[in-house]
Amino acid sequence: MSAPSLGGVSVPRGDGETIIRLRRGSSITDFAEKIDANPASLVTVLFHLGEMATATQSLDEDTFGLLGAELGYKLQVVSPEDEERELLDQFDINIQDELDAEGDDVLEPRAPVVTVMGHVDHGKTRLLDAIRNSNVVAGEHGGITQHIGAYQISHVHEGTARDITFIDTPGHEAFTAMRARGAKVTDIAILVVAADDGVMPQTVEALNHAQAANVPIVVAVNKIDKEGANPDKVKGQLTEYGLVPEEYGGDTMFVEVSARQNLNIDELIDAVLLTADAALDLRANPDKDARGIAIEANLDKGRGAVATVLVQSGTLAVGDTIVAGTAHGRVRAMFDENGEALDVALPSRPVQVLGLSNVPRAGDTFLVTPDERTARQIAEKREAADRNAALAKRRKRISLEDFDQAVAEGKIDTLNLILKGDVSGAVEALEDALLKIDVGDDDVQLRVIHRGVGAITQNDVNLATVDNAIIIGFNVKPAERVAELADREGVDMRFYSVIYAAIDDIEMALKGMLKPEYEEVQLGTAEVREVFRSSKFGNIAGSIVRSGIIRRNTKARVSRDGKVIGDNLTVETLKRFKDDATEVRTDFECGIGLGSFNDITEGDIIETFEMREKPRV
Repeated sequence: MSAPSLGGVSVPRGDGETIIRLRRGSSITDFAEKIDANPASLVTVLFHLGEMATATQSLDEDTFGLLGAELGYKLQVVSPEDEERELLDQFDINIQDELDAEGDDVLEPRAPVVTVMGHVDHGKTRLLDAIRNSNVVAGEHGGITQHIGAYQISHVHEGTARDITFIDTPGHEAFTAMRARGAKVTDIAILVVAADDGVMPQTVEALNHAQAANVPIVVAVNKIDKEGANPDKVKGQLTEYGLVPEEYGGDTMFVEVSARQNLNIDELIDAVLLTADAALDLRANPDKDARGIAIEANLDKGRGAVATVLVQSGTLAVGDTIVAGTAHGRVRAMFDENGEALDVALPSRPVQVLGLSNVPRAGDTFLVTPDERTARQIAEKREAADRNAALAKRRKRISLEDFDQAVAEGKIDTLNLILKGDVSGAVEALEDALLKIDVGDDDVQLRVIHRGVGAITQNDVNLATVDNAIIIGFNVKPAERVAELADREGVDMRFYSVIYAAIDDIEMALKGMLKPEYEEVQLGTAEVREVFRSSKFGNIAGSIVRSGIIRRNTKARVSRDGKVIGDNLTVETLKRFKDDATEVRTDFECGIGLGSFNDITEGDIIETFEMREKPRV
């Protein structure tokens, strides 16, 4: 390996084949350590490549690719999955080997995990309500499920009591991320379609999530008791998406139900169990440390961080030390969906867990560790990796030439947001929806500088003050004296309980930041009949107005035989006979003076126009 001079500095150079592996969010210093180089030299090389960064700044994959290509290295940014595997390997925790080693002798049957999916207002929550005999709808804003919940029921199927776990996912399209997560942890999806409404966009979206996760689907045709219900229409529509009913020769079970009238609910549960038995091998090893996924989490005033977790393998017990994402702690207590305390949770069992250090994100995996020290170290390393990855993602790639110009011209406008919510899944879904807002202009950016769970705190207001950010509170309010601080500092705090309103407000704010767009609007045209010479005003075009209105002081252009011979002119004088006029209408004669532009002949067309601000749509 030689050390040639690049941009005036000496840097060790690769052979073009050497592979360097870097974690997400790595810095130039991390890269320099791998190739035994001076970080300052790499900063200089990057500068000459048109990128400006400090030695400790997290870089994105494209920037590293550019730097690696210049120095003769192939850079690989480790995927989150590989990163997680390598992290756990450091603590001698190897999940894959355990999975491969598990044989039939240690595997025992487990309950199917069922996700209820479908379009908004097609009755998913009411269907779950009918299944588990509890009223969830009453607690929802506008009848829209804002959180993910998990519940387990017992059902007698073919003379045997069987447990089934249900996951309730929101139906609004803004919760795509949460619904997708539901499909990842589920064994079977119930697709709810209203018999009076048919297949809707979110029905197709939910269907795509389930099919992408390779999950068997049972269709619940709901609201069959309503006037105008047409279950056959629903079956025909879903056939186009590959869900063919059994009576049509397919393999998808369709059950016609009415959640309101409690019709055919048992038949639906039977269909789920029949599908599970026929299509899936639902077994897990309960005799090992528990592993699973955090479905939801929130900050409770009296109990601290509360996480709803789904045990996927092993047995979780009170007293176990666990790590879930960047949260860790000892399980102080576990509760089922009815609030009753549990000592152990077997595979496919959803439980609320108390004792975590902070609130994990919805979708974070959890695992039991040998001791608290290991759990804390894993959590800290994950947190550092996430922070670096977020910094790398946040960095906007812009060349030095463009950067100075953009700053000088004030082209880059950024709306900074701080998101706080009552549960992490809702915050993540809101962020996902907001970042998808497209106002059709690259000059305006939206950036989420912080998100969290719980009440809005003084730290949030201080951060908003520094970064000139707006605080969005979703189902939360400010803590004590925080509102006064925000008012004193001039920080804008907005509170929402339904996600539509937040998205609409932010979209309007972004559009308001856009620089106005203008369009040309024609005012009128006049034909030149005769040209008068004036020593004071130059040539005056004696004209007749053919269309619209000719106004004084408006912009004008002159065309001859269809070709523009004078553009960006101004109607400086406008007369009716010898009197000055402000405007002249169609079919009236007038004298038009275009200032210093005198190249006017009989038959020319004078067109006047103005620039009007174009409304954003």
